[in-house]
Parts: sequence; structure tokens; C-alpha cells
Amino acid sequence: MSDNGTTTRPKDASGLTGDAAPASSQLPAFGFTADLMDPSANIAAWREAIATLFDVDELAADEPGPFRADVSSYAMGPVLIGLSRASGQRFRRTPETIARSGVDHIILQLYVAGGFDGVAGARPVRVRAGDICLFDLAQTLETRATAFENVTLVVPRPMFGTHLLRVDDLHGLVLPASGVIARLLAGHLSALFEFAPRMTLDECQSVVEGTVSLLAACLRNELERVEADAEQPVTAGPSLMRIRQHIEASLGSDDLSASSIATRFGLSRASLYRLFAPVGGIADYIRSRRLHRAFFDLANSDARNLRISEVARRWQLGTDAHFTRSFKAAYGITPRAAREAALLGVQRGSDGAGGATISRWMREIAPPSPD
Repeated sequence: MSDNGTTTRPKDASGLTGDAAPASSQLPAFGFTADLMDPSANIAAWREAIATLFDVDELAADEPGPFRADVSSYAMGPVLIGLSRASGQRFRRTPETIARSGVDHIILQLYVAGGFDGVAGARPVRVRAGDICLFDLAQTLETRATAFENVTLVVPRPMFGTHLLRVDDLHGLVLPASGVIARLLAGHLSALFEFAPRMTLDECQSVVEGTVSLLAACLRNELERVEADAEQPVTAGPSLMRIRQHIEASLGSDDLSASSIATRFGLSRASLYRLFAPVGGIADYIRSRRLHRAFFDLANSDARNLRISEVARRWQLGTDAHFTRSFKAAYGITPRAAREAALLGVQRGSDGAGGATISRWMREIAPPSPD
């Protein structure tokens, strides 16, 4: 226990850091308890703990007592699992927050108590106790939560990308408490958190792989159901997944085009266009994935010495002026503003005294895949 009421268990085989060595195979842990802190220290600890995920304000607004928050979380190799209890507040994730955080993850939250209303991207979201919601940390959101308790799982995007065609569509997805899928996953997430402190690093690897496979299968079914309800079915067969994987591996190549993809996979261009019509077309899909890579290049901790023109060339995004226009249209800020926000985030992180924070863990465990 540290002087400010936080608890940590640090560096071991996972490469994560803290204040004191744990038992040889224990998972790194981080947490704090409101009962052991004065309100101002509790607020500061809360802001630091979730800085990579959200900006927060309106803390305990219209509530009779002072703000309170408790956090307990574990680093399970490439993923994080945590339980949070907190007073009501507003959560925001703006383009500046995304750039400053420099992480590219999907989060799942099981609301044990309380809930929120808000918007994820352009999607209205309403969550109540028992529901499970998902957010893409590469997209914007704003929610207003009542006092709540939730279990949060943070998963690097590439772990879902090998299972799901349209990971971006997870943003703002809500699995209602009344559904079988939500109840099944709620039990799994609760058990995952319960057993994390007793799990060894060797056990963790197989558990995480199984968990992501289970989540992906359930979420794929839910996305297909939503698309069917909207009468906008999408073909997500093996061929489409293989094409998507080829695109991800070739984003830096100037040879990547509809023609080259059609030739490689033995498709007519008309067939290729039909496959990608539900996601905005093949050209838009390639451009959006290149912009995504460019964004996280600029949000990387090494972005200080990276020229914006280098990023544009690396991802085949045209002239500096064209890149800036496309980038701002996609993210609402310029490439320069994204880089400055990222550098601000790195500076803030280096100013903190604690090494084993959730924010630092997320920066260290899963940088975006380079190619």
C-alpha cells in the first residue's frame, strides 16, 4: 500500500512495472480505495487511473455526498480486467483524447449497477444495470453516468481483428441484460475478475486466448443480428476476411488497389466492389485503414521526431495538403494537432510518480501493429 491509498504489484515476466516485486507468477495489479483517501486524493487517483480511457468532469454532480471511486484491476498479459465503483460523472473521448492516449483498444463494460446515456460516435447509447456495452477507443464518445459499478475488459484491437471483419462497428454496441449472450458474457467477465488474482502467468495466456475467441464469436453473432434487423446484411465469409487481412498487411504499399486485390484473389472488380459495399466501398475502406494507421503513428510516443510528410508517404496518403484535409475530415483535428496532443500525453505520463497505472500499462502492452 502506498501513501496515497493505492496498491500495486509490479514488474514481472509481463514487463509491467510497479512498486514492489510480486510472487513470481502473480499478475500485476493496481487499485485504490476511497475509504483510505481524502476526497481530493481520491479524485486525483481516479483521473490518473482512467486518463487513457476517458476525460471526466461533472464529478458527483447533483449527488448529496462527495465524489468516491474504488478501482481494482489486473494486467492479464495483453488485456486488462478491472472492477470500478464511482459516483456519477460525465465521460468524454474526443479526438484530442484519442491522440493523447496513443492506444488502440476495444473495451467491454458489464454494468453491475447504475448506467449511462450518451452517444458513441453518432450512435445513441443507453445502458442500464446488467447490460454490456462496447467502445472503440479510436472513436469519440460522450456519456453521462449515474453512480455505478462495472467490470471492464480492455482488449487490443488486433486481437479482435483476426476474428471480426468490422471491429469499428463494435463502437456503441449494447448487449441487453435480458439476452442470453449478455448473461453468458456477464458470468464469464465476473469469473475472470474473480480468479485473476489467483491466476498464474502461464494460466493467463490460455485463458485470454479462450476469452477473446468466446467474445468474438458472441459479438460476431450480435453484429450479424443487428445488420439483419436493419435489413443491411453483410457477407463476412472467409474470402472477405482473407482480403481484409491482405489489406492490413499491405497498407504501406503503393501497389495496393482494387485492381491488385481483385487479381490476387481471382475476383472481378464488380465482385470486389459488391463485397465491400456494406463498409463504404473498397477505396474508402483502404483509405480509412491508412488514416487509422497514420493517426496512431502520430499518437506514438516517438512522434516528436516524426515529420507529418513522412507519415503521409508511409501510408500512401498523398500530398501534405491532401493528407491534412483527409485526416481532419476523418478525425476532426489536423495531423499536427494530433501529434501535439500525443506529446502532451507523454509529458503528463512522465510527470507522474507512480509507475503501475492503467494508463502506462496500456501504452506498454499493445502498441498498434506496424504492418
